[in-house]
Amino acid sequence: GGGRGVYGLYAVSNVGSLLGLLAYPFAVEPFLSLGVQWLALAVSLTVYAALLACVAFAPRAARCGGATAAPADGEALGRAPAKTRALWFVLPAASAFLLNAVTAHLMVDVTPMPLVWVVPLAAFLLSYAVGFSSWGARRPGAWCAAAALALAAAAWANGCWGTGSLLPNALAGTAVLFLGGAVLHDWLYAVRPPAAGLSHYYLAIAAGGAAGGMLAALAAPRLFAGVTEYPLALLVCAALVAWRGPKPAAAARKPARVWLWASGCGAAWLLLFGALARRTQSHTLFAGRNFYGCLRVTRTVEAFGSDGMFPVHYLWCGQTTHGIQVQSPELRRKGTSYYGPAGGGIAFYAHPAYRAGQGVKVGVIGLGAGCLACYGRPGDLFRFFEINPLVMRVATDPKLFTFLPDAPMPIDLVPGDAREMLRRERDAGDPLYDILILDAYSGDAVPYHLATEEAFALYFARLAPDGILAVHASNWHIDLLPLCKAVAQRLGACAYGAISGREDNITAGSIWVFLTRQPHVYRYPRREHVHEVEWSEVRDIAAPTDEKGSLLPLLRNPFTR
Repeated sequence: GGGRGVYGLYAVSNVGSLLGLLAYPFAVEPFLSLGVQWLALAVSLTVYAALLACVAFAPRAARCGGATAAPADGEALGRAPAKTRALWFVLPAASAFLLNAVTAHLMVDVTPMPLVWVVPLAAFLLSYAVGFSSWGARRPGAWCAAAALALAAAAWANGCWGTGSLLPNALAGTAVLFLGGAVLHDWLYAVRPPAAGLSHYYLAIAAGGAAGGMLAALAAPRLFAGVTEYPLALLVCAALVAWRGPKPAAAARKPARVWLWASGCGAAWLLLFGALARRTQSHTLFAGRNFYGCLRVTRTVEAFGSDGMFPVHYLWCGQTTHGIQVQSPELRRKGTSYYGPAGGGIAFYAHPAYRAGQGVKVGVIGLGAGCLACYGRPGDLFRFFEINPLVMRVATDPKLFTFLPDAPMPIDLVPGDAREMLRRERDAGDPLYDILILDAYSGDAVPYHLATEEAFALYFARLAPDGILAVHASNWHIDLLPLCKAVAQRLGACAYGAISGREDNITAGSIWVFLTRQPHVYRYPRREHVHEVEWSEVRDIAAPTDEKGSLLPLLRNPFTR
């Protein structure tokens, strides 16, 4: 067991996993249909099963390379101290917990950018390859120092805010996963047993990784209202790196002092993290977390010119605003954020029946704080589709937002996936919508199944002949205008794009696309705030379908926003 020997294959296997990870979203998904992918998967599994059978039924001498005199696995395990066997479990558990925590932080606290999880996972796999190769054994002190710097950078990046926070957080998180992971995995390699104990060793690694993953994916969402596992994971990583790295002579003499040194370094990092954390003047009214992410409702007091100072409630998903309401009788029913008269309000003011004062049936995919309900009148019918029960809880709580509780018209709240619910309505022959609003994209990773040609065909199937399909296309990371242009061309629809500026201090700039079956004249207030999209300047793409496609061509440069 002196050389890397058979354990070097573990580095090779992680490099293979890394190549497979990068190949699928960039080389497979955009070019191969689902049918071809399933066929390739079936063939691959068949070949894999056949190879497993060959190994299982091969003579023992062939499986062991002729080393039939090697000591039994249990005997090799028995020679390993209990502390060493514990490390086989603890180190991979810590690194897997770290991977999940960093990914959750980037996806929830920073931004749910499409494919953002690929970068942390790639760094994690690469750290295993380095740890189980000769690179990890070179200058271990330098690796620990680099990991400590990455941990300090992560504490600083956590204090950044807005679109500019993606780059520092992504770089720092990736660095912690790679450098910290390399330290932990080289340590894991250093305590390996002889080759005869390989199966117990790999079993402990698998069990530790599963335990760390379940702790982050299953326990943390139930225990914490926010992504508290992120600083907790970095704290554990800081303590383990300090334990593994060079220590003062006094600290290295006794095990108890090593514990004290590692704990002190972890506590020092936690103090740094707390000192650099961002501070706001807002008061948190609600915080909750479930499978779909974390939600917060905050309250600030803001000035509204001569009207005075009023409380304002914000609905946050990470750093993205999903609803704003001013808590005053005069402004409570105003369209805010992306839903002002020159934003989402265009869908209403441009519809002839709405302008004539006639009742309209409105469907909204994506509830948020329920801001679009401010356009409702007696005689209208609004139906909101929302998959996240936590969002429904927030939007219907009058202590948080009153768009729905104060609405003068009937409101249906439909839980579940909007596309499936619309398909059921179509099959049941439910009345069509005059206005259908697709608001499931804003500031978020776009649900692919809501953005395909078949999905848009369903939206039009649920729309009245003179109806308007409104698509909220404001998005930090994905340019949705080429998508709207592509599906409009495929379905023979007429597209009108509106890029609105900020109308006042309670609205935000936004991008909306309105699709109709026939050419439409758009009349709405505050037209001076809108710049119309020139579709000839929007690039052409192939419309994605359920069977084949990818949203990668729509990605903006995430570091130039």
